[in-house]
Amino acid sequence: MHEQPLGLQDKKVQDSQINCSSTKHATCNHSKARLNNDSAWTPDSSDKNQWIEVDLGVTKLVSEVVTQGNPNEDKWVTKYTVQYKVEKRDEWKFVTDDTEQNKILKFPGNSNRNSKQRNIFPVPIRASFIRLVPTKWKTNISMRFELRGSDDLPVVCILVEGGPNSIQQSCEAVEKGTPVVVVANSGRASDVLAYAFQEAGEKSDDDIENRLKTIIKEDEIAESKKLIKKAVHHSNMLNIYDAKSNIEIDHMILQALMKANITNIGLQVTLAQTWNRIDIVKDEIFRSLGETTDWERYNREIKETISGNFHQALIKNQEGFVKLYLDNGVVILENFITLDELKKLYVETKFKEDERVNEQNVLEKVRREIEDLTTLHFERYPLSSNVKDVGLHNYLQDPYRHLFIFAILNDFEEMAEYFWEEGQEHIASALVASKIYRSQAHMMTATYKEKRERFKKIEKKYDDLAYEVLDACESQSEKSDSPNIVLRNLPNWGRKTCLDLAEISGNRNFIAHSAVQTLLDEEIWSTRDGLNDTKAEKKEECCCIPYGRFIIFYIWSCLDVRTPKGRFCHNAAFYIMFLALFTYVMISDQLSNRWPAGWECFLIVWGITFVTEEIRQMGITIKEMKEYILNQWNWIDIYMLTSFVLGVILRLVNHRHEARIILAFSIFGFYFRLFHKLTFSKYTGPKVLMIGQMLIDLAVFMVILLIVLTGYGVAVQSVLYPHVTDHWNVFKEILYRPYFQIYGELFLEDIQGTADDCACSKNETAISLGATPCPQNTGWGIVFLALYMVFSNVLLLNLLIAMFSHTFDKVEEENDVHWKFLRYSLTKEYFNRPFLAPPLIILVHIYRLTRFCLGNWTPAVMVRKLSEEDDARTIKMEQRCGYEHILSKRRKQRQDASLRSRLEELDCSLRSRFHELDKNLKKLKTHISSNISPGNGTS
Repeated sequence: MHEQPLGLQDKKVQDSQINCSSTKHATCNHSKARLNNDSAWTPDSSDKNQWIEVDLGVTKLVSEVVTQGNPNEDKWVTKYTVQYKVEKRDEWKFVTDDTEQNKILKFPGNSNRNSKQRNIFPVPIRASFIRLVPTKWKTNISMRFELRGSDDLPVVCILVEGGPNSIQQSCEAVEKGTPVVVVANSGRASDVLAYAFQEAGEKSDDDIENRLKTIIKEDEIAESKKLIKKAVHHSNMLNIYDAKSNIEIDHMILQALMKANITNIGLQVTLAQTWNRIDIVKDEIFRSLGETTDWERYNREIKETISGNFHQALIKNQEGFVKLYLDNGVVILENFITLDELKKLYVETKFKEDERVNEQNVLEKVRREIEDLTTLHFERYPLSSNVKDVGLHNYLQDPYRHLFIFAILNDFEEMAEYFWEEGQEHIASALVASKIYRSQAHMMTATYKEKRERFKKIEKKYDDLAYEVLDACESQSEKSDSPNIVLRNLPNWGRKTCLDLAEISGNRNFIAHSAVQTLLDEEIWSTRDGLNDTKAEKKEECCCIPYGRFIIFYIWSCLDVRTPKGRFCHNAAFYIMFLALFTYVMISDQLSNRWPAGWECFLIVWGITFVTEEIRQMGITIKEMKEYILNQWNWIDIYMLTSFVLGVILRLVNHRHEARIILAFSIFGFYFRLFHKLTFSKYTGPKVLMIGQMLIDLAVFMVILLIVLTGYGVAVQSVLYPHVTDHWNVFKEILYRPYFQIYGELFLEDIQGTADDCACSKNETAISLGATPCPQNTGWGIVFLALYMVFSNVLLLNLLIAMFSHTFDKVEEENDVHWKFLRYSLTKEYFNRPFLAPPLIILVHIYRLTRFCLGNWTPAVMVRKLSEEDDARTIKMEQRCGYEHILSKRRKQRQDASLRSRLEELDCSLRSRFHELDKNLKKLKTHISSNISPGNGTS
């Protein structure tokens, strides 16, 4: 189907065929609404009752509207709807989306005076009259437009049963080139035509005449025979469909249209794609052209048709057609995906429901969505380096990656996987896809449980793909290449590395891979060889180390503090010394003095350097702060440092008692933070993780326990002490006694009123004056206690044990993976830390703050330094390994499918043989039974 302008711009459509609701003045009337005119149609008022329509004269297939604004003023339409009808007397219908909801489409308009905005209909419409109705505009309604479509309306005639007139109409349709589908075995005229076509040349005219006599008059038989003979000669127009066959009639209708247009390859492909019959395109159309087809010639002849088909395949998630066009070279992706085309794809799919999004702002919307889902940062999307200007078009480099993101954001699963296979940077792409699906699954509510579970499965699939490609790279490449892959800077993915992306996506298996762990051991943890040390960091070491050498606790000669391992040991040693000093100050009488002195002053200064380091870790951007908050260890840091600062402030204002209590909470947090140091060990790291998971279980358990505990406490308090007036003491007793009863302190003497030191009173007046009341209804108190102990000590505590056991087993199953992930996190943390530990770290902070204020500070990043040649070689090596892995998976899938097919054939064969054996066995039993019947006797 060849799409072309339908006559507005070239004035094939006369002025009299254009009509409108109103006109402001003669210089902007309906005749000025033609595309590229020197003026534009402008109504006398701007409201939603204005419209402009075109009478095409004949019914045509309309597929697209192209609009412009006013060329002389800042006036244009930003949103509009399209209405259509075939006959003048018909009612107007809206162009709707291609879904069950039939939602009215509001097409995006223009954003300036002269740029052209193309809007393709989801499905081409048959219409003689087209009306555009503006719904939003800039300043005033003003527009120019053109319609695009085709005169080639695919029409087919279907004959079911029918009488004399049906034969005449069908034969005339065949003569005029309209394909006819005759439904055989439906009776009357259709059976006569089917018989004549199928038996042409084999049966005499008498047979046809005899059949005609049953449905038409005697004097009309001769004329009908002539018509039938003429129709039979047009075998490409006449199609016979057996109503009793298993073939669907829609398939036969498609076959009829394709036979009628056997020379129009573009129309055939369009028809098959509209029917979503890729098997016909693949097995019939393309195969009939042969393997040596000059697709470049065909592309020139049907370029617009194929481009429109490919565009429709992309927005309708027809992965099979996309793959077919690209694999056969019908579409050259690098010549198809321009910046404008990418904008249209998003406007017509992801954001078609959002009226605020148009082609001018859609890519900014895409950028923000990618950032929200992945936490990566892009200055713009796509990057300037990805766009190549060629003439009037902006072509995209690596179009497979952009279409991969497009498919992921639209949840086109099969299409996304195809573009992932054909693109570059397989590992990074898979990790980003995993993160996007992980974020989307996390945002799904319980209402969308099935979709959430499907997203989780897709996330797992891409996690596995990233791992498998890395595994293939490690096995197929040289030893030095795998580190280049995981530590290479990725400009297309927010300048992160594959390690960063794996951490962001939570892919623990990827980080636990032997290639990554070898890299951590040999190049990062102990040596830091080959990594990107910035000049600023080297200057920092030169400036700060001499001052540190004068400090007695500094052990530079023993450790290389440039490495994460050295920094970890350095920080651990100083941290233990800080804890020792903090412990000494807390258990001594130094806090009793009016003012801090001696070691206490040194402790305060040391603690303040922890605070400055924590502020550095928080960062200065919102993104850095979000990442900081997501780390649970930082919550402990905030708690212990906040309480430390608060305790110091109270100490300085002479609230010594309160300061000691607050500092006691703080030192508990500092001791608890020691658990983080244990994550470096393979033996203690997973145990620390278990403790963290069990704390989550404990929090859930405490909510359940609190309900039971409060219920029992209120019940017992109300029964034993009905006349208490000290309400604050009542609230304390409600929780105090039940909590300690869980651990075996039953308070039986208090409940029964038999305690040795009991000085209680039963006098209500005395009780109101403050006397301790004696318990009443002690028997009921014992009953409540018994029920409570069964429920709490037997049921709930066993539930807690079961929860802890489950958590332990779950972590123990992947003990090695969890530890390796923790180890990577620890390595990255100490890679980015200053090389001096508190309190010496204050020297680095002063230096960095100075450099930052001067604008010449660049932090170190865990990235492998690669030349352009090595970078290009690494990309090609990863791509080659990825393709080989994909091909090996496909071969294995084909082998598995072949094996399944053979097994099914063997199963059918065995079933058939067993069936025959069963029949023979039954015959043999019948024969034996008849031979040994009582009448025959036995020998």
